Amino acid sequence: MFRSLASSLITLIAILLFAFVTLFLWSGSEGIQFARNSFEGDKSTVQVLEDFRRANMAATEVPVKGDDEEKEMTKEPAAQNSGDGPAVVVWINIPGFRGDYLEKAEAPFLKKLATDGAATNKLRPSFPCLTYPSHTTMATGVTPDKHGIIADRIRTPSGEIVDKPMDPALLLAEPIWVTATRQGVKTLVHDWPLSQNQTGDIKAAHFLDAYDPDSTDEARLNKALEQWRTSSAGDDKLRLVMLRLNGVLREGLLHGPRADETYAAVGAADKAMQAFFDTVQAEWATLAPPNANLVIFVTTDHGLAELDKNVNIGHLLGDEMMANCDIVAHDAVANLYFKNLPENEGEKKIFIDKFDNELSKRIYFRTLKKDALPSEWFYLNPERTGDRVLVLKTGYAFADTKASEPVFDPTEGPGFFGSFGYPVEESIRMSGQMFIAGYPNSPLSGTLDEVGQLTFHATVCKILGIEPAPGAVTETLPLR
Repeated sequence: MFRSLASSLITLIAILLFAFVTLFLWSGSEGIQFARNSFEGDKSTVQVLEDFRRANMAATEVPVKGDDEEKEMTKEPAAQNSGDGPAVVVWINIPGFRGDYLEKAEAPFLKKLATDGAATNKLRPSFPCLTYPSHTTMATGVTPDKHGIIADRIRTPSGEIVDKPMDPALLLAEPIWVTATRQGVKTLVHDWPLSQNQTGDIKAAHFLDAYDPDSTDEARLNKALEQWRTSSAGDDKLRLVMLRLNGVLREGLLHGPRADETYAAVGAADKAMQAFFDTVQAEWATLAPPNANLVIFVTTDHGLAELDKNVNIGHLLGDEMMANCDIVAHDAVANLYFKNLPENEGEKKIFIDKFDNELSKRIYFRTLKKDALPSEWFYLNPERTGDRVLVLKTGYAFADTKASEPVFDPTEGPGFFGSFGYPVEESIRMSGQMFIAGYPNSPLSGTLDEVGQLTFHATVCKILGIEPAPGAVTETLPLR
């Protein structure tokens, strides 16, 4: 019965639906209306689209939180530094930074410089591999025979002995801080040998009166940074910053070139430089000209060799020989100047031949006559080079300390266990490290082979867009 009823209802509905469709097709939709039952919260399609549009606009609009915040929000975003503006060079020299130090030292900053730019562990210093001659060669682009700083201890034509020369008047060639200043490049130079206490019409914008040997690398960098900030108040910004750090050399001398303390000093210098450059880059907008390209140049004066023996040259030669010569000795190099010689030329020759014969008996050093120095050393300065140049064998160093014997162990001397000054061809340990990178644009990339210090002056000049000093070598590193 129920099945029959359901079947009848379905049939009726089908008939009605058929009739409705037929009527719709016959007379069209005119007169037919649909009623819509609304529910709470229902919205029209127009309202839904309008709400969507408003919501989308709200998501992209900057909310207004007040006048000050509104002004801050509506500022144009700061333009990214393109590096297309003038170059700013920060040149840091690390004395004693031997070519193999990155093999054991923790130095992520220097290793990043090598990745971002260019580097080599084959920096070949010019002779003599000493602090003051090497720094001066790098700064002037000429060799010791021309710039006149032939050792860390020199004798002037007047006979004055100057230890660790600082007076710029002793320079016989123009250093880059003068070259740059003369051509309108504002310069800061801290702790670079012979940059202190500058006088005259052309001098760096900022320099120090004296060198503080007890200052830490971190303190040196912070002092330079404070001076840089002070100097950046106007539109005339610094474009050359030169610094010397001394922690690695100090620890290398005190503990030995391969001591844990020396490797730790490399890591400490690396950490201090990282902090310094992080701050420089964070403050770049105020420290540098618009869109300036930061170029970081890290070099060394020489490497270090293990010290086996000290040599007191006066004690070794004896009072009789010393009565007829003055000797100015430091580390591996000594200059000997004859004095109280016979006036008669024949007697003078006999005396000098005898003196040379006595020198030749000493096995610890080579004796080179002034007019027989190797030409590739570029060491013959007419007024400052000695009549004889004594060059110690690797592992020996001249010392002022007098012990029971003229040649003695480091423990009896000044307490140093590292030494330097030897020609590179005799001690590869004199080779050092060099890094150069630029942010955002590096002037050089890749691993370099051997490089010489003579090219550094012209390289920095080229990056700065100025001419090298008169007489300086014009060859540069292979810049892009």
